[in-house]
Amino acid sequence: ETRSALDGECGYIAANLYAKSVFGEDALVNISIEKQVDGKLSGYIRIRSKTQGIALSLGDKITLKQKGGS
Repeated sequence: ETRSALDGECGYIAANLYAKSVFGEDALVNISIEKQVDGKLSGYIRIRSKTQGIALSLGDKITLKQKGGS
């Protein structure tokens, strides 16, 4: 189960996510997360797409979620 991947000895997870918009635009999101010794999570999210619009839109949605918005 993915949710338990950061439990125990592992402490690190990486994932590649692919999506296609209703307009046919492709996007790839690379996520890398590491559990620090103090229990906090750190990492990076990289968004790749041929069009800037979908990358900016996805980036805005991710930033909103990180700040606790809906």
